Amino acid sequence: MTPSKTLSFFALLAFITSAVWLALVWHWPWADLWRDPDTLPLAQAAVQMAVLPEIAAAFLAGGLLALASTALQQVVHNPLASDSTLAVAGGAQLALMLVTLFFPAAGLFGSFWVAFAGAVAAMLLVLLVAGAGGANALALILAGLLANMVFAAIAAVISQFYSDLLLGIMVWGAGSLLQDGWATVTALLWTSLAAALALALLYRPLTLLALDDEQARRLGAPVGLLRLLVLLLAAGVTAQVVSRLGVISFAGLAGASVAHLLRVRAMGARFALSFLAGGLLLLVVDSLLNIAGHFLGTLLPAGALCGVLGAPFLIFLVLRQRKSAQGFAREAPPSAPSPRLASWRTPLLGLAVLLALLVLSQGFTAGADGWGWHWQGELILDHRLPRSLSAMAVGVMLACAGVLLQTLTRNPMASPEVLGISSGVALAVIAAFLAFPALGSGGLLLAGAGGALMVAVLVLWLARRLQPAWLLVTGVAIAALMQGVMTVVQLSGNPQLQGVLSWLAGSTWYARPHTAPLLVLLALVLLAAALLCGKALQLLALGETVAGSLGLAVRRSRSLLLVLVALMSAVATLAVGPLSFIGLMTPHLARRSGAVSPEKQLPIAALYGAALMLVADWLGRYLIFPYELGAGVIASLLGGGFFLLLLRQARPIN
Repeated sequence: MTPSKTLSFFALLAFITSAVWLALVWHWPWADLWRDPDTLPLAQAAVQMAVLPEIAAAFLAGGLLALASTALQQVVHNPLASDSTLAVAGGAQLALMLVTLFFPAAGLFGSFWVAFAGAVAAMLLVLLVAGAGGANALALILAGLLANMVFAAIAAVISQFYSDLLLGIMVWGAGSLLQDGWATVTALLWTSLAAALALALLYRPLTLLALDDEQARRLGAPVGLLRLLVLLLAAGVTAQVVSRLGVISFAGLAGASVAHLLRVRAMGARFALSFLAGGLLLLVVDSLLNIAGHFLGTLLPAGALCGVLGAPFLIFLVLRQRKSAQGFAREAPPSAPSPRLASWRTPLLGLAVLLALLVLSQGFTAGADGWGWHWQGELILDHRLPRSLSAMAVGVMLACAGVLLQTLTRNPMASPEVLGISSGVALAVIAAFLAFPALGSGGLLLAGAGGALMVAVLVLWLARRLQPAWLLVTGVAIAALMQGVMTVVQLSGNPQLQGVLSWLAGSTWYARPHTAPLLVLLALVLLAAALLCGKALQLLALGETVAGSLGLAVRRSRSLLLVLVALMSAVATLAVGPLSFIGLMTPHLARRSGAVSPEKQLPIAALYGAALMLVADWLGRYLIFPYELGAGVIASLLGGGFFLLLLRQARPIN
């Protein structure tokens, strides 16, 4: 399909959906729609000043984000680069949230400069993390997507203490295009003109950036300065949209990808096509949402739905890039093993440390009289110990699942959280609860295990077709899909679903004296099952061809291990939420302790996982006593930082 036909199709689709939306809300003569609002009755003027500016804002916002994404793709030489995948929008949103909550008197809500500062800070973080990757642009994408997840964890922590402001901030942050005048449209229009002028001035140097950096330097282009200017321009454009409308996930990537997929070579034409495609696509999404909202009686933000639709689109783009020659080394330097593990000393020492931490966490707590030793037997047995045991059991399961996944995919950055398996659990639980509201915890567990198994099978299928780094991008895309769905569910206002979401938020509050021992028993059984598969794991680590030639039933062994991963991920996610990164950290810590083979990594990683989750739960309960933070959120912050550090030290390969 040619660019002109593609644009014509998008324009026709946008016209039809917008016309249907207008027909549903405008009940007066069509000629009155274009009259001066001061001459209209109040009811007509209110509808006119809401609908027409929203249509214009949707088109301009989508176009600007696509323009910024195209500029980013030009300078980093990666068709997956965008405001969403490089955490530019997420940084701007977090900065605005912090200023809104902690400096409300400053009147900075919606301020462009606050959003711009957050966008630039996020971009600098991503560049710092990806810097060791050299020319490997995949490092940039992974760093951006992971930074988004860390920003989401920080926002979750902040939101717990400002529940009275939570709904308004969530609606705005999820990308609401609702308007009551032309102020936002005017600002976006001026931004569009300024961005077009800046790109026109940079047109010739930007064409040189399409070449290799060394070639561009030989032709006289100041590559570093140009890249900095374009990154600042993209940050400014994104900050303007975010400060006015909130985060609109993947809209920019979709518009920029249309130009890329149509193979438009002229840079000016590519910028123009991406702007028009991004604007029309966002207008279609917004119109469809308004049409659905008219019949359902509720309006959902366009930004959240774009996140839901954009994640599968990102996976589609990844599959198109599967022949890329760059990736990351399978052996990650941070996990290089220490001298080989002694047969008994390290596990026994780890077990002793774990027991000491357990005793310490039961007695050394914060109370009404401050920090101190508060050993209260009844309180420990009824509340503290069940929560600690549950956290430890979850740590064991996540750690074992991480070891199994890193062995099966032969990818040192794989884990249930990073590959989207935990997100699959969350999505399956939400879907099951919507379909069967009376479903008990056992039914939700089965649904979660089914979701985990489906994603695990998908991951293993993709692992044969994608390089390791691309596989990680698909996992983070699934996590982005989960975040979008959870945002939509939160904004739906269904009180029953709010309970499910709080369950998935990662608190051990629901642990009880009669449930904690069952969770511990289940963790030990699954650990024992994984240990029994140790020989199979050791052979699979050599590759399926070698394992099969040595007599291993590869398909049956792989299926059994996937079921174990699904069960571990489902139980752990239902206990501490879909984000924790324990499954990523602990296999690396086990290898650094000298555990080389998978069967030795399992018990050592389990000890690390139990200890880390125990500490995360203890910190969540007492760090800001009497308030609480979810153990999953604490582990997400720690694990997200660890993953960024791991990515920082990863070695690019060609």
